[in-house]
Amino acid sequence: MILALWSAQTKWQIIKHFPEKTKKDMLTRKIFFILTILIALSVTDSDAQVNLQTIEFNGKVYEKGKGIKGIPVTDGNNIVLTNEKGEYKLVSNSTAEYIYITIPSGYIIPVENKVPCFFKKVEKNNNKKQKIDFELQKSNLDDTKHTFIVWADPQVNFADELPLVEKAALDVNGLIKDNYSDQPVYGMICGDIIHDTGKEPRFYEPIKEIVRQMNIPFFYAVGNHDINLDVRSDNYAKELYKSHFGPTYYSFNRGKIHYIVLDDVFYAGNSFYYIGYLYERQFNWLQQDLALVAEGSTVVVAMHIPSYSVEARHGEYAKEPPTKVLQNRQSLYKILKPYNAHIFSGHEHQNENYIIADNIFEHNHAALCGLFWQAPWCHDGTASGYGVYEFDGDNVKWYFKTIGKDRNHQFNLYPAGSSKEKPEAITANVWNYDPSWKIYWYEDNIKMGEMERFTGYDPNIRDYVKENGKNFKYSWISVKQTDHIFFAIPKNKDAEIKVEVTDRFGNSYIEELKK
Repeated sequence: MILALWSAQTKWQIIKHFPEKTKKDMLTRKIFFILTILIALSVTDSDAQVNLQTIEFNGKVYEKGKGIKGIPVTDGNNIVLTNEKGEYKLVSNSTAEYIYITIPSGYIIPVENKVPCFFKKVEKNNNKKQKIDFELQKSNLDDTKHTFIVWADPQVNFADELPLVEKAALDVNGLIKDNYSDQPVYGMICGDIIHDTGKEPRFYEPIKEIVRQMNIPFFYAVGNHDINLDVRSDNYAKELYKSHFGPTYYSFNRGKIHYIVLDDVFYAGNSFYYIGYLYERQFNWLQQDLALVAEGSTVVVAMHIPSYSVEARHGEYAKEPPTKVLQNRQSLYKILKPYNAHIFSGHEHQNENYIIADNIFEHNHAALCGLFWQAPWCHDGTASGYGVYEFDGDNVKWYFKTIGKDRNHQFNLYPAGSSKEKPEAITANVWNYDPSWKIYWYEDNIKMGEMERFTGYDPNIRDYVKENGKNFKYSWISVKQTDHIFFAIPKNKDAEIKVEVTDRFGNSYIEELKK
């Protein structure tokens, strides 16, 4: 205990001599000093002994009794591969919670208790050897071409919100029937499955039942609203989540794509305080996992808290709160450097695309719940919906799907007078915009050029909150400015207006304002 505190105090002596740049810099240093103390206390202030008894896990990964070679098997620390007979041996210890595999391409994702079953919980006994087998089944469908559905932040807090989640599931069913009935489809929730783990009833089971009705394997990532808040450290914060969904970080393969799910919600043990952070054990596991993936491959990394932010895009790094963005993102980017990486995230209840590097593209997904189920838009004006990713070999195309709307509905167009920031202008909120998109406008069918980007409020959500906010379940709900909104000033206020938006894949979407 004394040594741990001395170490923390020594770090503070070093930190306090750093240059004083801003008050926010000072606050950040104080936060990390407090975290250092909390971590030291959680590790040392206990008389409990940790059982480190060595356990040898062994078993077989097989299909119809025949072993499958080269399947990664892990305890969350180390990864081993099955031999030619499909057998493995993994030396671990009593701290292991799960033994799990990376499900290979070409095999069906097994589902038990309504969740993908790629893991087995370790029995807590005194056996120094435990046998754990995994049975797989080959798929009749080629998954080289497949579609992936991404939900973020369903965040259910009341029973009357469950039908709204079911509406989203029915929307997915319709999308699959109309577009993807001839190929495998998978899905994921990028965290904040429910709103409050301390509240009864908890809604994990009914949400899992709704997800089951989509008839596709759905994976899960842990969010900050999925953690227990009445525990002393991050070590215990995800017990409820794990009891429903298993390990908080893992990987699987579909076609040529390697998928990785990470746990970047680190609970500080103090009320609702957490930070975006990947602890070392995950990094160590991730390096082993990616060592088995050929450089140049396309990989998908899914996690709840985004690795990047609007503030970072503007160069305003001091404005990034530790709760809003991954603190050790550069270490993640370094590991991903040899790959073509797409990061799936949620958390912010907005839709943003971040081109972090030539090889790293982050998709920060809008919340399925919109404005916490109080409005059909997120606080940036993005409609309630989800991401759709079409994979074909190493290539991927994507679009945003609004619940209850056609897939071609990709932006909202507003007449002059709608925007407080640009009252004389027509405005368009293009929620899945990135710099490869083009936004053109027409006045009386004459092409006038590209619309200009600005930062402002979406008129729909701004007006809705102003008119209905007093009836919301939460008093703290607010709207937020966005910079995926565009304007143009017509010469003739009575003209017919048309806006044509072309995405990075050459797909065009048109909305019109007619008198």
